[in-house]
Amino acid sequence: MKNMKYKVLAADDEFWSRENIRNLIPWEEYSLEFLEPACDGEEVIERIAEEKPDIILTDINMPFLSGLELLQRLQNEYPEIITIAISGYDDFDKVKGVFVSGGLDYLLKPVGKEEMVKVLTKALGLLEERENTKKQDETSKLQKHKLSSFLEDSEYSALLSGKLYGQSASQTHVSSTNTFSEVATLMVKFYNITEIAEQFEHDNLQMSWNIKSRLRELTGLEENAIIFNNSNKMSEFLIVKTADAKEFRALAENILKEFPLEEYGPVSVVLHEQTSSLDDIGTVYRELISTLITRPFNREHSILSCPEEKTGEQQRNSETQMVGKSAPAHMETELYHLLTTGQKAEAEKLIFKTCNFRQCDDGNWTYLDVKQYAGRITGILYRYVQEKCPELTAQAEEAMDNIDYYMKCLNAPSLLASLKILLDSLWESGEDKSSDAGSIMQQVEQIHKYIERSYHENITLTALAEQYHMDASYLSRTFSQKYGETIIAFLTRIRMEKAAELMKDQDKKLETISFLVGYDDYNYFSRVFRKKMGCSPREYRNKFAQL
Repeated sequence: MKNMKYKVLAADDEFWSRENIRNLIPWEEYSLEFLEPACDGEEVIERIAEEKPDIILTDINMPFLSGLELLQRLQNEYPEIITIAISGYDDFDKVKGVFVSGGLDYLLKPVGKEEMVKVLTKALGLLEERENTKKQDETSKLQKHKLSSFLEDSEYSALLSGKLYGQSASQTHVSSTNTFSEVATLMVKFYNITEIAEQFEHDNLQMSWNIKSRLRELTGLEENAIIFNNSNKMSEFLIVKTADAKEFRALAENILKEFPLEEYGPVSVVLHEQTSSLDDIGTVYRELISTLITRPFNREHSILSCPEEKTGEQQRNSETQMVGKSAPAHMETELYHLLTTGQKAEAEKLIFKTCNFRQCDDGNWTYLDVKQYAGRITGILYRYVQEKCPELTAQAEEAMDNIDYYMKCLNAPSLLASLKILLDSLWESGEDKSSDAGSIMQQVEQIHKYIERSYHENITLTALAEQYHMDASYLSRTFSQKYGETIIAFLTRIRMEKAAELMKDQDKKLETISFLVGYDDYNYFSRVFRKKMGCSPREYRNKFAQL
């Protein structure tokens, strides 16, 4: 049985009249639910609150509460209900009374099927029109909320960037009041923000507003709580409110339940329980970020406290662990020697097995551990490239950018694959001559078209390699041979070209454009744009506006 969209309630004091209306038409075929008829007007009033009818058919001549009296009450108390009068008498005064009381139409008994269908069509048309108007109003209201939300985000985010980069004098300032002089801060960090955006068709305003609304519900809709999305990093949301440590911890746990790992990917919640003024949010933000890098480097939810208090033994254990994950002091000399003597297998063993780096996402490595170790290795490789094979400098820089990006996403497989590709490029060259080269080239062409079409998605080399059942290093090399640039270089170029095109629309915020082309971190997007286009996004837009 199809879902009934609207409900109809008929009222008549005569049994045969009620049954005649019940059996007059197949109500369900018109997507109408015919409720059990009422015996009089008083029963109608009693049942409205619970059954919520959309259309009421009422006899004019009923005891206790007449049809005209019922219509008058419905007009005053439930004006959204459509009313239709039915009578056995063709009385002008009563007909006039029906319309004065807000009735849609007046039918004479016995009511025929054709008459009933005609008046119901009229009623349904009115209901649909009302619903469409309501949807338009809600859409308009939602758009205003989203825009207002974005402007609010920009204002609060200015405090973060102003304090961080020493630009507070030129930034919009939100002054503190007594309400926000003793507040604690909580930061929510999403690592799959690009995939989450797909749920909202990459509408960053809708996504941001939706997540903030859900966070606000979790705070109990407290009016004195500030919740905003960092304009420069769409993956970060901050909550500033008065709360004790126990309440904050419960809020953090509820946030992770609200955004399950299977649907939203890993989420970090960082608690800064020490109270401060809203004017100090920049300093607080720095401390939150400093704590964030101590989270485990894996694809799991995590709750961190800032500043994290440790016992003496915990502190010593932490320091021991950090030393154990650092690259050995002699590693630079040893790796450089292996590279210059062409010992590929030994170089890979040294890089990936030292400190068990191949298992860096097993929960024993922190984000900082991975960042420091990978930075040390890429630094050695980059030095070798500059000194021994400078023609690979651009490729090496790209690989280092990729490694940095995959670290931010907690994506260990892609990070390790990018490092291996960089290493492989030092030894491998020349075109592939395998027997299935034609088939492989077809796959590479498919990948090329896919990137052109889906550049805004979270595209990684390892994901493409898995999808097309190819080794990531081999795929990268084959793509470069055919198109003269690596997959990531092509993806970046397409994104920057699309960003430049979107900048022609002066009404589009640069942060929004960054997100639309696949970057949740505006500062990172700005650096890439400057490198590819020779100027910052803002400078590029200003130049275009002057043309």
